[in-house]
Amino acid sequence: MNLRCFLFLVTFIFPIVTFSQELLVVTENWAPYNYNENGEIKGISTEIVKNVLDRTGIRYKIRIYPWARAYKMALEDENVLIYTLIRIPQREKLFKWLAPLGKGGLTSLYRLNKNENIHPTNIEEAKKYTIGTNNKSMDHLWLMDNGFTNLATPSKTKHAIKMFFRERFNLLAFNDEVIAEEFKNIGFDHTDVINVMPLFRTPPYICLLYTSDAAD
Repeated sequence: MNLRCFLFLVTFIFPIVTFSQELLVVTENWAPYNYNENGEIKGISTEIVKNVLDRTGIRYKIRIYPWARAYKMALEDENVLIYTLIRIPQREKLFKWLAPLGKGGLTSLYRLNKNENIHPTNIEEAKKYTIGTNNKSMDHLWLMDNGFTNLATPSKTKHAIKMFFRERFNLLAFNDEVIAEEFKNIGFDHTDVINVMPLFRTPPYICLLYTSDAAD
């Protein structure tokens, strides 16, 4: 979807918000898509969202929360936009998928380099291991939907990474495109881990809950 179509959709869906209240836009720290840098929310997705909303005249504020909290707000509160949200079947009927924010990346399973004995070659073998992932993230939902039950799900990405290096679980589900940046941000080196198998690829979106009054 191009910028013009996105602009039309946002303006059409939020006629009430435009004149009566401020729109809340929620996201998480997930570089390079969205992240806090010296108090300013930046990122590839953030720039697209700001560009569109600035053109509509809608008053808005963007806030960063732990992903589980941002996702809960998008599901339960009225007139809340959420980004960057990955489009997977479990979420399809929950949200209005306003526009893609890029091509997305591939989520894979990683192990520590030193743990050479961990080498699943398919989904069924991977299920035998404990896998870490951010709570309520796309990876968490995908893993549950595909029969993974041995999961560790901390509330923040940085906690998942730290637990992984402390060997609190065997494998880490992570997006290939952002792993280097995310590890670097909290003092870890992504070359200390190895990609053992791919899981899924899907594009990121900006979304609105289906039952929001703004769509009435």
